[in-house]
Amino acid sequence: MNKTKKITAAFIALLAGIWLMAFLALRFEAHEYTQLSDGQLAEAAAYLEGKLTPVPTAWQWRTFTPEPNVDLRTGVIDAANAKGTVIVVPGFTATIEMTMREIVKISDAGYRVASIEYRGQGESYRPLANPEKGYVESYAQLGAELARFAESVRITDKPLFFYSVSMGAHITMRMAGEQNPDVTAYVLVVPMIKVNTGDFDYANMRAMTGALSKLGLGNLYAPGHSEWPNGELVFGKPIPCNANPDTAQMEDALFAERESLRTNGVTMSWLYKTATSTETLFSSEHIAAITQPVLMVTAGVDRSVDTDAARRFCDSLARCEVSHFAESRHCITREDFDLYDRVIVDAISHFDQQI
Repeated sequence: MNKTKKITAAFIALLAGIWLMAFLALRFEAHEYTQLSDGQLAEAAAYLEGKLTPVPTAWQWRTFTPEPNVDLRTGVIDAANAKGTVIVVPGFTATIEMTMREIVKISDAGYRVASIEYRGQGESYRPLANPEKGYVESYAQLGAELARFAESVRITDKPLFFYSVSMGAHITMRMAGEQNPDVTAYVLVVPMIKVNTGDFDYANMRAMTGALSKLGLGNLYAPGHSEWPNGELVFGKPIPCNANPDTAQMEDALFAERESLRTNGVTMSWLYKTATSTETLFSSEHIAAITQPVLMVTAGVDRSVDTDAARRFCDSLARCEVSHFAESRHCITREDFDLYDRVIVDAISHFDQQI
């Protein structure tokens, strides 16, 4: 019996030691960006050339400060006699530069367009010592700040619309159900209503990440995630998010050129808070609060978000329709530019129909 107690005590001590080392490592975490060779930088520049939509001269870079010492990078472009305002909300790891294609096309259609890099994205405020980690303090907070930003840039007495991608769509729907904003319509592109955990059981993911978060280890990278680049940096090969080798590494190429834009792997806390936020999205009170017309764009080969859950969410809303692209992957915004231009045209039509 005494031997069993000693073994148990030793095991508990070992676990406590492992926990303490992990906790202290996170507490005093240091960070350095991965440095690239001149050859890699040249390869990145050549790969990216001609693929990003140039930032128009009319684009105005701005800073939105929701609270002291929290600066969020934003921008706006005006249109003559604008029909209304469209807020473009990028997805996880995306930057305003990566969404300039839709910004310009929506602006050319006669709308004032604004965009925001929420906390943890682009050149906005990063909450952790390691700025590359995907981390969410609170989805409710992100939604509230998005609503405040939209009110600060909208044209008074004209319609307000949202064009939101992936994680940006999740934040937008949190805002829609909690902030009761005066929005005319939404477009959600490959919305991250619920994450896709692949072969790993979703309930187990929620339980594991919740336990680690409560133990103070939520800032650990999730398994398989790391700082950028996640593995060998190779340009011109398909990836799970994008089957087109000509565009699959656009974000990598941009991150190579501008390290301050880098966001890569998600943390345990990010997964846990996203899972609990998904439960909020599906609550009856939240669903009932979203009454505006919603156009949802889904991809048939999406390994990043749960497309079935997104469609169930759409079915539960008062006014939601789905536009499905069976052969597309999650990175629909850059996998096939001709197809994505159709998505943007449909979005503009959706907005125009509500005026």
